[in-house]
Amino acid sequence: MKKIGRRRFLRNSLLGAASVSPLSALLGMLSEAQAADSSGGYKALVCVLLEGGADAFNMVVPANGSAYQAYADVRGSMALARGALLPLDTAPDQDGVKYGFHPVMSRMQTLFNQQKLAVVANVGTLVQPVTRADVLDGAPVPNQLFSHNTQRDLWMTADAAVRQKAGWAARMADVLDPDEPLFNLTSGGKNLMQQGGAKPAFEFDGGGIYAFDDYYAFRTDGALGETYRQLMQHDSSHANRLIRAFAGRRTTNIGLFNALSGVLEDAPDFQDFSTGVHESGTPLGTQLRAVARMLSARDKFPNRPQRQVFFVNYHGWDTHNTPLDEGSHLVDYLDKSLGAFQDALAQLGMEQQVTTFTCSDFGRSITSNGAGTDHGWGGHAFVMGGAVRGGAIYGRMPAIRRDSPDAIDDRAIPLIAVEQYYSRLADWFGASPAELDVIFPNLHRFSGSGLEFMDSDVLFANGFE
Repeated sequence: MKKIGRRRFLRNSLLGAASVSPLSALLGMLSEAQAADSSGGYKALVCVLLEGGADAFNMVVPANGSAYQAYADVRGSMALARGALLPLDTAPDQDGVKYGFHPVMSRMQTLFNQQKLAVVANVGTLVQPVTRADVLDGAPVPNQLFSHNTQRDLWMTADAAVRQKAGWAARMADVLDPDEPLFNLTSGGKNLMQQGGAKPAFEFDGGGIYAFDDYYAFRTDGALGETYRQLMQHDSSHANRLIRAFAGRRTTNIGLFNALSGVLEDAPDFQDFSTGVHESGTPLGTQLRAVARMLSARDKFPNRPQRQVFFVNYHGWDTHNTPLDEGSHLVDYLDKSLGAFQDALAQLGMEQQVTTFTCSDFGRSITSNGAGTDHGWGGHAFVMGGAVRGGAIYGRMPAIRRDSPDAIDDRAIPLIAVEQYYSRLADWFGASPAELDVIFPNLHRFSGSGLEFMDSDVLFANGFE
């Protein structure tokens, strides 16, 4: 008889209880499973937010026959030349259409053809699966479609049916390892995806590890410094819950700062990372370089966490008035940065252990507005790593043409929900079906069929079961 691991046994026990058990009960049942995880193989997810709404319909383009002609017609001045598209080593889709990458995506093309990068087609926020006819008949759709902040928040919480206070990565941390303060880390600033859980995301930047900005502001000899020191003495004893929470979190952050202050001393510099000028804030290459350095030092972290989620943010993708030749719509810098990051992972021997994925506020409009493209709904995502079943496009590509049957008001209707996309990553991370239902409360409305873009053979590798 085949031996069943403790974690898998507990997962199977939870399958029938997930629909009726509250999160607190589920976490209690998982306590023994978490202890078993401590010796498992390390895995990390790296989320790259393309903030502003990436025009992925000009990143993955129909490359042959009438499909290209329809694309060129509807995109007008925004259409890429067919001869400039980078070919992909993949068979035509069910409609006989072949696809190519944007001409500046040479690194991503190589990774795709090496089967280390996949495209997940037409992903977006959904309350339930809908067609064009459903939408016209009044079927429920996410609140404030085409709104940057609202749609980005729904991507971060991964639930368009109910307003969630916690992001999906924060919920995943609460389910898989609620006591680990270094499960969620960010070099891209505070973000809803990692907020609202038992532990806040740990912030760091390209220059190293820091506790938090106000620590330095309050570390003075004046009145502010004295006030800060008084607050810090009440992490568990003060009657005011806000003061207790503030002091407790700051105490934790200072402890982590002290514990991690020297871990990057021997980390590689990765000097070949590209730097960018296309976006405000910290360049993407700088953020990804910081993530690579943190990954290189993972064995020096307290408790040696086995699962970690990193967040980086690449601004500037709102392309209402961005001509085709202006910065290649940021695509060239994304391509260089992702390529350099994957090279760093290869240098560290971590290609199989780290999966990088993109998300955005929404896709762009199918038609051109004459100067760029407007806010859309569905769009394409990219997943990169050694555990990715790359060299393929998952899902069905929408028809990029006038009066597309796959669109409403020239916005592509997503065929894959955010929950389906993320749940496959969480599944690779080791989450059971019962845990996935807690992390993604609206997942039950969607089928995951056809989204096997992660290598199932390594799902329970290295004893993580």
